[in-house]
Amino acid sequence: MERQGNCVDGKLDDSNYSSPMPLIGFYITGATLVCLLFILLDVFVGFRNRKRWLPCRFFSLNSLTLTLLSIAVKLPLDLTSSMPNVEDQLSKLTGTTFLCMSMGFFMPSLGTTRESECYTNMAAMSILAIAVAVNICIQMHTGVIILFRAQHIMILCCIVVLLTALWCCAFNIHNQKEVLADRVKDHFRKGQKSMLHRVKMSYLCSYNSNTQFVLCRHQITTLVAALCLFSSIVLLKVAFQSLVSRKLILCDGAQSVYKGSMKAIVVCQIITVLVGSSAIIFRLLSLFGHQSAKLTIQREQVTDAQSVISRNPILRGSIFSSLTNFLKGLMLIFVSLLVLVVEIPFAFFEGCLTAMGSDCNGCCKNNPSKKNDEAVEEFKDLINERELWLHEWPLRKGAQDMKRWIEKNKTLNHLVKLLSKTPPSNHQGTPVYHLKAHYNLARPGYEISSLSIVLLVRIATISIPSLSGSLSSSMDEIFEVIHFVDRKISSSSFQNKKKAMLAEALWENRNFCGVLLPKIIRIHGKDAFQALSELDKAISIIGHLKEVLRTDSVQKELAMITDFLLVRGYQSTGELYGYIEQIYIDMLNEYLIQLPNAIFKEIIEGHAEEYEEKVKFALKVLCKMEQLEDLVHWSFPTGTTISHLMSEQDHQFSFPVMTDGSSVVFESSTGLTRNTFQSVEAFTDNSILTATRDE
Repeated sequence: MERQGNCVDGKLDDSNYSSPMPLIGFYITGATLVCLLFILLDVFVGFRNRKRWLPCRFFSLNSLTLTLLSIAVKLPLDLTSSMPNVEDQLSKLTGTTFLCMSMGFFMPSLGTTRESECYTNMAAMSILAIAVAVNICIQMHTGVIILFRAQHIMILCCIVVLLTALWCCAFNIHNQKEVLADRVKDHFRKGQKSMLHRVKMSYLCSYNSNTQFVLCRHQITTLVAALCLFSSIVLLKVAFQSLVSRKLILCDGAQSVYKGSMKAIVVCQIITVLVGSSAIIFRLLSLFGHQSAKLTIQREQVTDAQSVISRNPILRGSIFSSLTNFLKGLMLIFVSLLVLVVEIPFAFFEGCLTAMGSDCNGCCKNNPSKKNDEAVEEFKDLINERELWLHEWPLRKGAQDMKRWIEKNKTLNHLVKLLSKTPPSNHQGTPVYHLKAHYNLARPGYEISSLSIVLLVRIATISIPSLSGSLSSSMDEIFEVIHFVDRKISSSSFQNKKKAMLAEALWENRNFCGVLLPKIIRIHGKDAFQALSELDKAISIIGHLKEVLRTDSVQKELAMITDFLLVRGYQSTGELYGYIEQIYIDMLNEYLIQLPNAIFKEIIEGHAEEYEEKVKFALKVLCKMEQLEDLVHWSFPTGTTISHLMSEQDHQFSFPVMTDGSSVVFESSTGLTRNTFQSVEAFTDNSILTATRDE
């Protein structure tokens, strides 16, 4: 035997080509197990949040799941590896059924991404599905697939119908969600009650218009569930026939190149298919009595698209027009199939339930006891709002979800006590006024930021630890709000974004004092530092902080604050702490008064895909602020009738005057009239002119 390089006797030596195949088999098993984990996480989160329609959060249509899916279905794509055993032949069917189940499972997630990203993911899914279908057909023709050919054809038909259904849902939901989001924003802008009431209304509407909720409630879910159930039954029948009864024998003694990993692949994929299909069936059962057929393309958009094609001579006679007609015909066939397979049986079954007096899980009919739910009664007018498409059952579900979300959020006990003891000092000559003047000497145009507040609290914590516990506790409660206002209200320059990121990182670092204090003690010497009085220790720590902190961006900010604190003379640590506390309260006040503007901007400017999460966060923030309503002079957005944060009663007071270089706005007691005056030079330092409040 003569060897030359990779050749033996003039032939290519391929004896080691299949050696890594068992490892690849376990690689496929690992990808399947990750998909199973994601499905279980979605089921767990759905039950935990009491959303039994099981929205897709982890196993949704995105690049990660598509990558995992392409690995898990490698066996149906393998054209050349021999499959001599029954479990080898079964692995082809389990991979194909796994793809079918996956398409049905993450159908509700089609509207969670931007339109272009959704269509890109759908295109990738289509390529994968078509590749599997073509490769299965090739393997049946070449003899790689010998057994279960009829079952393969059944599963491939299910995949084709599912793929068509997914495309129809993607087109429809993206035409709807922008319209629904814009309508809810318009109602939020033009409402008449407090900001909390408007955010609650937006929460209920966004819950109802959630793209996953809309898709799950549509009757197309019945078809998807039926196809997944059918494919699972086919797989179970074949698995029982081949693995349990052992009636099928292919080649005794032959072994696949995947060897022992083949059984692991088959078992894992069967379990994953059963779990995923069970979740899809449960999703259908939980919403079966509340399904609707309102997933339709908007007439205005269809008319506009047709008019564009008809007016353009290039498009009218091009391949684009032919493709459009083909897609219309395909959708017409699918809709007809949907009517025959789903709509008519569904209508018949629903009619039987109505005749028998069933109330569809106890929620479809008008139940007098449930009508008295306070949350539903408060927003009952939304049911009659035709533009919002809101019905009683989703309104009740949204109200229950909103109530649970409100109860989750903590109150601001420490901050309320701090503000009650030390109210903001909103006039010229306050510590913050002098601090800004001190800043502007070094850096003209400098603004207070969330980083400034965090550094001030850290300075107090490390220099006066015995007195600064209330500052740290209150900052823990309010930091999320301050950071949110800073991001929304401050300019979008790189420097401001960097400060916000540094503030978040610095506050999350709980070992700030433990790292810097030993360095300061080493500068003095341990014995010399211990001999200092409490006030001298605090002054020394403040003076040396900028020397031991090496982060340049934070160091500059820290240096200005510490230099300002050391300019003033103090008689005791209590006086030093009181001065720091007043600066802290005044800094917080400058951000808190802008919270209504930040919330308004967050909700109005949010994209349709992010709208529900933004409204949810706004409600969380507002619930935290409930105890502060009478302690802060809120500044409400111009151009709206919003005059109160929480309560609805009239307050006879003038809102604070914010001079940001544009205009000064005074609010009347009802918020329905307002006068706008040009700002004057006396307040160009962004100070706050407060008026008295008479209730």
